[in-house]
Amino acid sequence: MNELLEFDRHALLAGQWWRLWTGHLVHYTPQHALIDFAVVLAAAVIVVQLSATPAAGMRRLALALCLGAPFISAGLLLIAPGCVSYRGASGIAAMLVVMAGGALWPRAARSVRAALLLMAATLLAKIGAEAAGAVHGLSQLPADVVVAWQAHLLGVAAGALTFAFAARKPRLQLD
Repeated sequence: MNELLEFDRHALLAGQWWRLWTGHLVHYTPQHALIDFAVVLAAAVIVVQLSATPAAGMRRLALALCLGAPFISAGLLLIAPGCVSYRGASGIAAMLVVMAGGALWPRAARSVRAALLLMAATLLAKIGAEAAGAVHGLSQLPADVVVAWQAHLLGVAAGALTFAFAARKPRLQLD
């Protein structure tokens, strides 16, 4: 089943577009799935709870997931031609972590903002280390699986875009 749902470059280019979404649902190992799920859940709770209303937070979360998943997958098609297959929600997790950090920022005291900046720098350093091949991941990935650092970077971009769009001021409407 995993092979039918994973991001598979050749299958996507042959028209199997559902893989733009489903590649984020399958994983290489149970530990890989558990780590991604824990990060996604924690960040999603923050995003929903810090929204104006829980219903607005759930709508924002659903929209981010529905648009973020294909954004990350399509980005992999465009910027990572060597990425033949991808499984995991770590790109989605990165997106939600950025959204959660953005939601926390305006409410945070100076010391918490410093911690948020340190976490952001750590995330970017982790992605940089993955790009350099220095980190294989903590998820017990099979030895032949290369960490798709581009998915993490695209997740950060998707989270920043989603947060920026959600934070924009509504335009004045004339009747």
